[in-house]
Amino acid sequence: MNRTQHYRGFTLVELIVVLVIIGVLAVSLLPRFFDGSGTNEYLYRDQAFSLIQRQQMQAMQCTNCPPVGFRVGSFSINPAGVNACDNTATQLCISERDRSSIRLVPGAFNNDLFFNNLGQPINGAGLRRCNSACRVNVQGSVNLAICIEYEGYIHRC
Repeated sequence: MNRTQHYRGFTLVELIVVLVIIGVLAVSLLPRFFDGSGTNEYLYRDQAFSLIQRQQMQAMQCTNCPPVGFRVGSFSINPAGVNACDNTATQLCISERDRSSIRLVPGAFNNDLFFNNLGQPINGAGLRRCNSACRVNVQGSVNLAICIEYEGYIHRC
């Protein structure tokens, strides 16, 4: 009888290669789970986008109301004329921990932007705005923007 033994398992070289691969992945990917830089900007941009669209929809639904708009501050987007930020459904406030790295900056309009009943951007006097696309910039480790076109089209740019 010829008896040969077949050992099943991994060799030492295979185990070392797997450990090295796991180590490289841990070093490169784990910091992304504990540091929000680069991802928080997308979160704030998406929240700002939703708030601006909400203001526009509100202006379009109430045709006999005064113009509805928003105000962009360094750390907040509020209804027009409101400076304090309470983080309600109509306001966006950048959290205290992110204020050192993320800012909101209005582009092509001062601070307040209103919408008429057609959803078009106007100023406080009722004159049309955004001939060359108004922007709300989210500045941080990644710079992102929301564009508002002359006709009222709001998009991420």
